[in-house]
Amino acid sequence: MTLTSRSTKKPLTSLGTWRSALAGLGLSALLSQVGACSQPAGDDTQTGGTGGTGVPMAGSTGVAGKGGSGQAGTGGSGGSVGGSAGQPGAGGSATGGSPGAGRSGGGAGAGASAGGSSAAGGSSAGGQAGSAGTGVAGSGAGAPPSGGAGGRGAGGRGGAGSGGAAGAMAGAGGSAGGGSGDYRPCPTSGDPCKILPLGDSITWGIQYDGAYRVELFTKAVADNKKITFTGSLSNGPSMVAGQTFPKANEGHSGWTIDQDAGLIPSPALMTLPNIVLLHIGTNDIYASSGQSTMPDRLGKLVDKIIAGAPDALIVVAKITPLSNSSWNTTIKTYNDAIPGVVKTRADAGKHVINADMNTGFTSGMLSSDGVHPNKSGYDFMGDQWYSVIKSYLP
Repeated sequence: MTLTSRSTKKPLTSLGTWRSALAGLGLSALLSQVGACSQPAGDDTQTGGTGGTGVPMAGSTGVAGKGGSGQAGTGGSGGSVGGSAGQPGAGGSATGGSPGAGRSGGGAGAGASAGGSSAAGGSSAGGQAGSAGTGVAGSGAGAPPSGGAGGRGAGGRGGAGSGGAAGAMAGAGGSAGGGSGDYRPCPTSGDPCKILPLGDSITWGIQYDGAYRVELFTKAVADNKKITFTGSLSNGPSMVAGQTFPKANEGHSGWTIDQDAGLIPSPALMTLPNIVLLHIGTNDIYASSGQSTMPDRLGKLVDKIIAGAPDALIVVAKITPLSNSSWNTTIKTYNDAIPGVVKTRADAGKHVINADMNTGFTSGMLSSDGVHPNKSGYDFMGDQWYSVIKSYLP
């Protein structure tokens, strides 16, 4: 359409002529909108032009500036509040250079306007990936903005979504967003993580007061991890690593799998634990019968613990060896079945994992009775437990 002068009926062919005519008609507001719609163009041969600013007209959308070839152009600003969200400027492309960073999306208009979308990082051949833009939240009923997309360059980092966890690192140009969703059984309030040592005399500490719990506590203190032990029994030294040692445990001397099952839920779960360390089965090995059903009975015990403490991490151990070789053959059969017991529950979404107290446990770690560990053996067990649960501790 051609704009003409009302007085001369001639076409107005220049912006200056338009301005004069509009001012004469008292349309200053429209004149300001015409000025706001202008947009600079990128330099086709040198540095990319700067994107224009979106127009805050009712219901209109700001137009993104596009970088010229050569160096990356600067993304256009989104439309101002009062209309729909401005679109983000796209990063300029470059061959062998660094692309421009995507600009932030425009602010959302008042009322039901949606939040501005994030700008995508510019891509490059052999250059660094553009950084992701960040949307601005809209007022009123506007939806929150989404996180920017990670640049697609070699080794680019995924964009972080607003309200979500940071994107993971990606290899060879890939990017990945999203939270880790890690399971955390222990308190995040600063309180100690409550650990239930459950088992027999090897948990109690025959031949060495405190058993593996002493070394486990020592490791945690050295790493500034906060833990305590729970249970209805008490055994161990008064002080460990310069701190008062929590002596509580559920290590019942001479008890079997079935007898430990009788401790669930009371008294073992009277204080609800965050982590359960289960080492049981030694007394079943040299019982008169029942060895073939040990894995099934262990599974039932684990199921009772899950039912009583569904949010706790349950760590099921392969048990330590004995000095008697025939008993060790039975122990191997039992230990070989434990990963299957654990996997069945883990596959069903339960928090059950395995620890190995057998591999690496040498004959020199047994006490003179051929059943219980000596201090070296208990320290080995403490190290094994700690290596498995360390990442879960606050």
